[in-house]
Amino acid sequence: MAGNIPGTRYSTKDFINKFGNLAQSSQYRSHIVLPSQVQSFLQSKRIFSREILSETGVLCKATSLPGSSLATHDVKDFYGVTQKHAYARQFDGTIDLTFYIDSNYQMLYLFEFWMEFIMQLNGQNPRSGNSYYKASFPDEYRSSLFVYKFNKDQDSFLQGQERGSITYEFINAFPQNISSVGVSYDASSVLEFTVTFAYERYITDRSGIFRPQIESSNNQATKSAPDPEDNPSSTTTSDSGTKTKMVNKDLTEEEEREIAEAIAAERELVRGSLELF
Repeated sequence: MAGNIPGTRYSTKDFINKFGNLAQSSQYRSHIVLPSQVQSFLQSKRIFSREILSETGVLCKATSLPGSSLATHDVKDFYGVTQKHAYARQFDGTIDLTFYIDSNYQMLYLFEFWMEFIMQLNGQNPRSGNSYYKASFPDEYRSSLFVYKFNKDQDSFLQGQERGSITYEFINAFPQNISSVGVSYDASSVLEFTVTFAYERYITDRSGIFRPQIESSNNQATKSAPDPEDNPSSTTTSDSGTKTKMVNKDLTEEEEREIAEAIAAERELVRGSLELF
């Protein structure tokens, strides 16, 4: 066919129609599960709305899908050739989320107080030299962070299957760093800041990936299952060429033993013949 892409059976137009629906960078959501003790600590401040505490990821402006790698070491084989063997999977360990700052600065305060809970300041006067920081237990401030990547038609269905999506769950995540926020008398813009989350590893949920049905190259309908009567394995041919249907019957223990002994004897005979060469 004229216009086919070299090495494929698709023309450029067919290729775009089949594979041109590419994922877009702007179609995603993030969700942060606040640890119960952190949430209680934030509620005690009495400055956060219910929406901010339950839907923290709504104001997330940008993030990234994570990456990982395999740790390898060199192994020399019998011939002295160096090969690489994988022995561990390595994760980036951090992920950045950029948030808009609302007019009440609740988003900025939320992560400031979360980090304050992680490393709590002890002492009667926080400005005195007698104050010190004490770390909380990790299980009290770590939780799950989700990044959900979907397509703009993710709510539609095609042939009863969901459109493509993938969810990343970051295990034992917590805020490690809050970026500085620049202000100036230049042209005004919406304030934003970036929070770096540390995590142990991530897992993915691929249940929403759309898997199209495989079509045959000649677009023929799928054949129905063959009739057992037409199956050559269910018939035998006599010397006269007449096909007769095989009849299964239950074998006695003695007959099964005789068959097993005959098969074993035949194997020994074949093995002995091979040893002669």
